[in-house]
Amino acid sequence: MKSLFALLLLLSLAPLARAAINPVAPPTELAFGIISTESATGLRLGFEPFLEKLSARLGIKVRGFYASDYAGVIEAMRFGKVHLAWMGNAAAIQAIDRAGAEVFAQSTGPDGSTGFSSVIIVPATSPYADVDALVAAAPQLNFGNGDPLSTTGNLIPNFYLWAPRGIDPRRAFKRVRNANHEVNALAVAAGQIDLATNNTESLTRLRQRHPEAAAKLRVIWTSPEIPRDPLVYRADLPRELKTKLQAAFLAFGRIGPEAEADRLLLAAIADGWGPFLTADNRQLLTLRRFELERDAMILDAETRLDPAEKAQRVAAARERQQQLLDYEKLGLFWNGVKAPR
Repeated sequence: MKSLFALLLLLSLAPLARAAINPVAPPTELAFGIISTESATGLRLGFEPFLEKLSARLGIKVRGFYASDYAGVIEAMRFGKVHLAWMGNAAAIQAIDRAGAEVFAQSTGPDGSTGFSSVIIVPATSPYADVDALVAAAPQLNFGNGDPLSTTGNLIPNFYLWAPRGIDPRRAFKRVRNANHEVNALAVAAGQIDLATNNTESLTRLRQRHPEAAAKLRVIWTSPEIPRDPLVYRADLPRELKTKLQAAFLAFGRIGPEAEADRLLLAAIADGWGPFLTADNRQLLTLRRFELERDAMILDAETRLDPAEKAQRVAAARERQQQLLDYEKLGLFWNGVKAPR
């Protein structure tokens, strides 16, 4: 029971407690962390017009913080150099647990879609027809993996493909390199690597920006749909500022005489955005469960650990899974829905 209450604090109460105990003065400028899904130049082209409008409507300067990897944004938020950020689901979990963040909105697609999928891509001329064929030939193949904190580039392929097969990509493939979606896709198209992770949204943007390269790719596996990326801010920001930020994001592209122009700006951001939806940390519960199940599967397949140590670590992993399931049941109960047995 104590461990369950600890989890409750981690998932829901801790951010509020930090905000109450460690209030901070309102910043005179806001730094918006932007994850590295493509080159910084490409990201700036989409984000800067949006940040300029956002600054005008908030009455406070919002500048972009472009890091070379996902961890850079999380660490910047942890040390107060980033106040709000766009992150993938897996990175947002780390930001909540390590940097005192909380989810306040969810991105959508220009068509209003709220989900997308992870994919594995190969050259269009690749002789491999499915993932099992790739796994069989893994010692001869070069693999373009995503950022370690990427949801579609790392967590989802690990959960659905590698962990169930007892595979550690770092050991299974001839060579593994980590890069953003754009770099990996272009490398596959150029024949520099044999396969890579990516996602459906990034491939849509690739077809727009690099149609010749996109034509040289073939999707060999597609995951079930997952929620689109969240927006997070530091939990210890003043409450009035957090309310103002959430309102500004939810109104962008929906309300006012510039709503149509705003939607065009959003569609030019990253892989293409639509108006935002309200969200909170509950958006990440499914991904938290994926992480825990993936870790347990990896431990189950581990053959190098001492049996006693392995049994202890597997038991701890299973206990964390049960804690999360218990939390979800309580969450349903608190929201007026009968908790499943």
